[in-house]
Amino acid sequence: MAMTDDFRKEIDQLKKDFSDLGSLVSSVKEVASKQSGKVVDLAEDTGESVEKYIKERPLTSALVIFGSGVLAGVLLSSSNKR
Repeated sequence: MAMTDDFRKEIDQLKKDFSDLGSLVSSVKEVASKQSGKVVDLAEDTGESVEKYIKERPLTSALVIFGSGVLAGVLLSSSNKR
């Protein structure tokens, strides 16, 4: 009889634990959803800023891109020689 009572207590505790876990998962999902919205907004704002900068300064933008490519090429080239 004592074994049955212990088993029921364990089952009840497991049910409570799974219920708590479900609440935690719901909370994490809600926070993740809010944060993903913020990230999307930030990415859109950044994209708009970059687009505006490129339209206002096309030559400067092209030179920055070219310089970045040259720098990346030099770094990759020197790392391959080792």
